[in-house]
Amino acid sequence: MALFTSHLLLTFALIPPWQQPDEHRHVAVAELHAAQLALRIPPGPTAGSLYDPAREGELLESMARYHWWEHRNLRGEPPWFLARDFDAAAPPIGSSDRSNATRPTYYLVVGRLLSWLPPLSVVEDLYILRAVSAIFGILTLWIAWLGSRECLGTLGGSTVVLLLALHPQFAIVSTAASGDALVNLAGACLWWQATVAVKRKFTLLPIGGMWCAALIGASADRMGIPLLAVAFVASIAAIKPYVTSRQLRTLFTRTTVVAAVASIGITAWIIDVLGGYYDLGRLLTQSLTPVPEAMTWDFFMRFTSFVHQSWWFSLGWVRYAPPSWWATTAALITMIAAIGAGRRLLQGRNFDTQTRTLITVAATSLVVQLSAVYYVYFRFANGAQGKSLFPVLVPCLVLLWTGIEAWVPSSRRGHAAAALIVILALLDATVWSLVAIPAYYASF
Repeated sequence: MALFTSHLLLTFALIPPWQQPDEHRHVAVAELHAAQLALRIPPGPTAGSLYDPAREGELLESMARYHWWEHRNLRGEPPWFLARDFDAAAPPIGSSDRSNATRPTYYLVVGRLLSWLPPLSVVEDLYILRAVSAIFGILTLWIAWLGSRECLGTLGGSTVVLLLALHPQFAIVSTAASGDALVNLAGACLWWQATVAVKRKFTLLPIGGMWCAALIGASADRMGIPLLAVAFVASIAAIKPYVTSRQLRTLFTRTTVVAAVASIGITAWIIDVLGGYYDLGRLLTQSLTPVPEAMTWDFFMRFTSFVHQSWWFSLGWVRYAPPSWWATTAALITMIAAIGAGRRLLQGRNFDTQTRTLITVAATSLVVQLSAVYYVYFRFANGAQGKSLFPVLVPCLVLLWTGIEAWVPSSRRGHAAAALIVILALLDATVWSLVAIPAYYASF
């Protein structure tokens, strides 16, 4: 907790306002919700109105004051004339999309919070939203401890939580004014409830908790929608051991089919409700065949490499990347862990049945989330940030530790855990010293 709090304080002190991706739009939409909830403006879409409830002009002035264009474009300059709304800016920086952003859970939560407060400056509202994300990040850390300890015991749970506390990109995402931290918390809660459902005597309560977490994550961001599939897989894993007789197996099969149909129905409903905000119609109606630009091995390797690197660290709009040796070291750790986890799963070494089931669920979660990332971004030849995998970040770190400890004897696992934590701590300190601080220190 001390390590993670120090990261949060560092990011709050170091990263200037508006220097996290799309913070200006998130604040604009949150302020619109707050104004509507406080009845300062009539509820409903206001696009095209001469009245600017989201104070986009003030936002643009603040963005210029804190060097948004310089960091966004690498030594770029703000336009000589600052417009009064995002679409009219030169170059345009994107609309707040007020007419379609009225439903997602994150905006409802932070909008309600801002509505309880007196009107503040846009920078003050920004830091309130950043503080909300930090609270979500702290809760994610504690939930990760509960789930990982349930799955791997005290040593494994402690190791996973330390890896999470030292993960540089997790600290950055947990201090951004966006819905990412809420989705990450929902994913951690799903994993925790899955471990309870599998490890303890079967009850409907943890399964219900999994589905509640999945629904919250899916309604907060499109990258949370795969959590519905993860919840379905985890539910089947929790129920299966209690299916013994032939009659029960038949009932279980029928129930599984019904649950699958229900899952599809729930997912379709969420897509329909959030379709305007996520533009999911294009994802569902276009052919599954990737665009020509994506049909090359070179693009596949660049796309995969970038997702992996930005999963570990990327700053701003992925403008500030770690040194090549740093990324290579992180890739080696990932490769060693992936091979070790695969060997351990296939051989069933040192796993009881319940733990093996949970590790399989963790691996399935990663596959599901990766599939969603490639489906949404890769086939359109768009770049994807590694934070898109953070809804299943805790299971990923469980797999990372499981794979590393597969290479050492049982008597040496404590030493392996300490070595892995020290290595990640050095990588973490290095990337902040060599990349983050030089990038932003001069902005103040």
